[in-house]
Amino acid sequence: MRVVRKLAAEFGVEVDGIDVAGGLGADSIHALRALLYRYCLLLLRAPVFEPRHQADLAGALGKPKDETRKQFAFPDQPMVARLGNTVDAAGQPNAFFNRQGEEWHSDGAGSGDVNGITMLYAVKVPRNGGDTMFASLHSAWASLDPATQDAIKGHRVRHSFNWHNDKVLRLSPGAFKPLSEAQRAAIPDRWYDLVQTHPVTGRTLYYVSPNLVREIPGLDEPERDALVRQLMDHATRPQRIYRHRWLPGDLLVWDNHALMHSPTDVGVYLQDQRLMHRSFTVPDLASPLQ
Repeated sequence: MRVVRKLAAEFGVEVDGIDVAGGLGADSIHALRALLYRYCLLLLRAPVFEPRHQADLAGALGKPKDETRKQFAFPDQPMVARLGNTVDAAGQPNAFFNRQGEEWHSDGAGSGDVNGITMLYAVKVPRNGGDTMFASLHSAWASLDPATQDAIKGHRVRHSFNWHNDKVLRLSPGAFKPLSEAQRAAIPDRWYDLVQTHPVTGRTLYYVSPNLVREIPGLDEPERDALVRQLMDHATRPQRIYRHRWLPGDLLVWDNHALMHSPTDVGVYLQDQRLMHRSFTVPDLASPLQ
């Protein structure tokens, strides 16, 4: 296993010399985790990577979470979901397709799994578009002016998956089946410190997913929105973004506590097909890297 190249100045590397579909031993998983926490984002090439392989890797890296929108999960691998604009033989969507386009967030912010690891595998890639963007929350904090750093320390932020999910369904009618009351109740709103310390690396970051932010105590709605917009604009300045142009067989693995990510304009590829397989796993942080 070796680093081939850097993807961006501050985070992300391409790694080869690892067969992610072949079943990884303890030493390889240990090395992969160490690279992940050092670089936050890993690109691996996997020409053959079936849902069962992805489920196995998710299980090796942590405790996989079943897909929330269950209609898009594989029946035999409920922790692996289809994302994209593909349809089944009857012309019905068989993948989750969010038409909102650019939307910066961290997976797991709505479920309380801030340390979650996402794996996204490219099955079908459109000729144009379908890129995914990434930005570092560590770098965002480190480059803030001291006055703003002091001002946001101590703030708490309320994230709501259900509030966000309802909005997605309003903007993309028919994109997925509404969650049942029992499913909604299983995903209560979550409170986080705005400024946090990464539990593995010890690096400081600010943690906010603008699409889920419902409340910041002490701020009214305009003030809340202005602060979130200020922090997002700072984190996602063009020079801080890595934009991944997918190739079939690409597998990206990233640390959601260190990075935000966003899709791009979906209108570019509506007449083409994009299909990704996504999984999300929560690592055992008690397991040492050294």
